[in-house]
Amino acid sequence: MLSGSEGLSSPSKEAYSALTMSVPIHDFAFSLTAANDDEDLRVQLIKYFKTDELSAPGKSELVDATSDVMTLVIQQARSLYVCEPERLVGAISASSTANALAVWSRTRLDWIVISEGLMELLRDAADDMGRRFVKAFPELVDSQIWQCLQGKPPLKGGFQTTLGSLLYFAAITFFAGHEAGHHLDGHDGYFVKGSHAEAPNDPPDQSVAPRLTDQALEREADWIGLTICRISMIKLLSNLWEVREFNEAERQSYQRSIAALLCAGAMMAVMKITPSEIDWTEIPGRSHPPAVVRILNLATTLSRAIKENFGDLDDVSRRWIRLMCMEVAVGATIKPGTDVDRVYQERIARGGEPAAIRAVGIRKAIHDPQLAQYNEALSTSLQGIKPLLRPRKRV
Repeated sequence: MLSGSEGLSSPSKEAYSALTMSVPIHDFAFSLTAANDDEDLRVQLIKYFKTDELSAPGKSELVDATSDVMTLVIQQARSLYVCEPERLVGAISASSTANALAVWSRTRLDWIVISEGLMELLRDAADDMGRRFVKAFPELVDSQIWQCLQGKPPLKGGFQTTLGSLLYFAAITFFAGHEAGHHLDGHDGYFVKGSHAEAPNDPPDQSVAPRLTDQALEREADWIGLTICRISMIKLLSNLWEVREFNEAERQSYQRSIAALLCAGAMMAVMKITPSEIDWTEIPGRSHPPAVVRILNLATTLSRAIKENFGDLDDVSRRWIRLMCMEVAVGATIKPGTDVDRVYQERIARGGEPAAIRAVGIRKAIHDPQLAQYNEALSTSLQGIKPLLRPRKRV
C-alpha cells in the first residue's frame, strides 16, 4: 500500500493488530458514503474550503498515499477511544486551500479532513526539506543503516526523493494526529460551532481569554499529534529497516534517525501553515499560537518524548537533533530578499550558531520571560474550561 510502492509500504491489516487489537479498520469508501449524507460536514467544508467536493482514493497517487497515511493515524487514534472508536473517520477535501479540519457532526461522527491544497503544499516543501536535512545531519545519512533506505523508492505522488517522502509522511501524520487530538480530548465541548480549523478564516478577535483558550486547546492537540506521529514513524521505519537485534552502534543510529525524522517532519508541518514571526501584542487575538512559540513548545515536548522512548540517545544528541531540526524547518520558510533573509545571510556569513533560528526570532524567544508567562496563561485558561470538554480517550 502507500500508493503501491514496493519500498515504502504501509503496514498490512495484520500489522495494525498489535496496537489496535479489535479496533475496526477505517474505510474511506464508507467515509465518502457517510459524508454525502452529513449536512453538518458539508456546511463546514463550504465554510472553510468553499466547496464540499471530496477526493476518493484512486483520484491521484498523492491522494492514494495520503489516504493510507490517514488510515494509519485513524487506527492509532481509534485505539485510544474509550468506546465507539468507529466514530472517528477521515476525508480528503478536493480544495486547493491549504487547511485541516476537525468537524463534529450531529450524526455522531468525528471527522478529520485534510485538503489537497495542504497535501500539495507539504509535498512541494518535502524534497527541499530533505536536502536541508542531509546538510544538517551528514553523519546520519552516511551511516550504514541508511544505506538500505537509499534504495527504497519514494512514495508515489510527485516526490523526488525517498527522504522527502518520509518527511511528508511525518508531517501528514502530525496534522492528522493533531485533528484527532481535538476529538480525543473532547474539544467539541468548547468549539460549539461544530468545527475547528488549522488555518481559520475568521477575523482576529482581541478578546483575550477566549483566544488564549483556543491556543491552549491547540497545544493539547499538538501533544497528541506528536504521540501519534512518533508511533507511526516507528512503525513505518521498523518496516523499512526490517528491525532486528541491532548492535549498540546500529541501535543508536536507528534511534537518531527516527528522532530526527519525527522532529523535522512535525516542525515542517507547523512552520508551513502558520506565520513565522512573533509579536506578543498580537497573540491574544489569534486562534493558534504563533509558529515561533508553537515550534518551541513542540521542541520541548519532542525532546521529552525522545528521552522517554529512545534510551540510547544522550542529552547532547537530543539537544543537537532538536536544534538542527528547528534550523532546517525554519530555514525552509525564509523568503529570499526579505529583511529576515538579510539577517539570515549575515548570520551564515559569520558562522557559528545556526542562523535561521536567530533570523526569525526563535533564539530571542527562548530567553524571553514572556514565553514562560504565556505558557502559564495557557495552562490557567485550559483549567477554566476543563468541565466543558467531552474527552473520548482512555485515561
